[in-house]
Amino acid sequence: MPKPEVQVFVCLNERPEGSATASCARRGSRDLYYRIKDLIREQGLKETVLVTKTGCQHHCSRGTTVSVWPHNHWYGHVALDDAEMLLEAAVAGVELVKLRMPPGPWE
Repeated sequence: MPKPEVQVFVCLNERPEGSATASCARRGSRDLYYRIKDLIREQGLKETVLVTKTGCQHHCSRGTTVSVWPHNHWYGHVALDDAEMLLEAAVAGVELVKLRMPPGPWE
């Protein structure tokens, strides 16, 4: 695989049941990760876009958290239905204002 032009990082951090802090995995991030992966394959983007699962990206209360590099776009409350739109924006290098991570402290 050549060096990707865009990398999409999806938080799959999972905390124990009953944890005081939320986790992206309990909000469907695993399904989101696999949907983006499928879209990359379906759209023939495997040479230019890489999707990577991560641990905590420190926006737990705003998860599912996704970040896109090299654009430095951060998204919160990303749902499975947002996958196609998110990938399209990532490839184009534009920010999805609708999903933009709100300002506030890192957790």
